Amino acid sequence: MESRLAWLPGAATVCSILACYGTLALVSVLALLGISISLNDGAWAGAISFFAALAAVGIGINYRRHRSIGPLVLACIGALLVIWTMFGSFNRVIEIAGFVALLGASLWDWKVGSRNQNISV
Repeated sequence: MESRLAWLPGAATVCSILACYGTLALVSVLALLGISISLNDGAWAGAISFFAALAAVGIGINYRRHRSIGPLVLACIGALLVIWTMFGSFNRVIEIAGFVALLGASLWDWKVGSRNQNISV
């Protein structure tokens, strides 16, 4: 079961980043084309935060398999930074640091998981 969810942290991290910057880019392009849309900021922040938390949960699930605490700690820090910037005090630098931490944690988790999988085969 857990090995089938090995893709979850990476996918959730990408979804979180796309929900943030992809939506921003789409709204900007539409504005340049003269199309104005209004986004619910709470829903937008909620989607970004949901995917960030899901990435951390996915790394937590993978932790049970590979027992490497580093990726989980980094993912929790990254998710908390992203969520804080969404609902606490917005700061672009902290937001980017959170996404970088999530991305690094996902890559680290994937590397540790694939290394352990190669050993057990």
